[in-house]
Amino acid sequence: MIDVRIAPSAGFCFGVRRAVDMAIKALEDFKNPAYTLGPIIHNPQEVERLRKKGILMANSLEEIGSGTVIIRSHGAPKGVIDLAQKQGLEIVDATCPLVKRLKERVRDLTEMGLQVVIVGESDHPEVRAVLSYASGRCLVTRGPEDLDPERLEPVVGIVAQTTQSLENLQSVVSRCIPICREIHVYNTICEATRNRVAEALCLAGEVDVMIVVGGKNSGNTKRLAESVGNSGTPTFHIERAEELNGVTIPPGSSVGVTAGASTPSWIIEEVVARLRTLD
Repeated sequence: MIDVRIAPSAGFCFGVRRAVDMAIKALEDFKNPAYTLGPIIHNPQEVERLRKKGILMANSLEEIGSGTVIIRSHGAPKGVIDLAQKQGLEIVDATCPLVKRLKERVRDLTEMGLQVVIVGESDHPEVRAVLSYASGRCLVTRGPEDLDPERLEPVVGIVAQTTQSLENLQSVVSRCIPICREIHVYNTICEATRNRVAEALCLAGEVDVMIVVGGKNSGNTKRLAESVGNSGTPTFHIERAEELNGVTIPPGSSVGVTAGASTPSWIIEEVVARLRTLD
């Protein structure tokens, strides 16, 4: 029989759980229809579950004629809430508090006149939202290898997308030290993200196979799967239990299960239940 072990912090982080709870409560407390501005979290199955409850999704304010707009956990660019108010929409701001803190740090550094370097993914909605609080001199880099030294100014401020790894932030800072004469660094990485990776790596050292559960469009889940995979333990990133049909797990194996910060508990439970039926 397969031995299944689950990482303690697998699944929703505080910010995601808060956003989902606020969205569901909005159906009861505010004008309907209720729309999220973009997917509220990066998990297609949970977004579909919420749609069935009546929480719709719009890609822009122009698509919302009336009702309530829910700002997703990743936040929204500067000015969006003001525009929503002018349209007469009810507003539920479900931005993760840590993302709000990141915006404040970027705004502060910009007001100090510093060039801001954001360690993260330029196409991620959190980063796009944060960028709106910076000047045009802001740089976004996935890591030290993508950082163009010729674009760096002598004095910079460095922050990170909340779901980045501490190691990546440290590497970018190290890359800047020989180039810049003054560096202001804010560690804006979510502690829950760091703990989740540490737990998963610990679990990976104790089992034969690791399963990472979460949306394929979730950056934090993809980075989690990559970190676990780099440990040397065979690792599979899946969205749903059905995908286990394509995973070969030898009889008698021990299997560790972890999940990204946007993975709901009901999906994790389905995966664990399926694993426990395997012989």
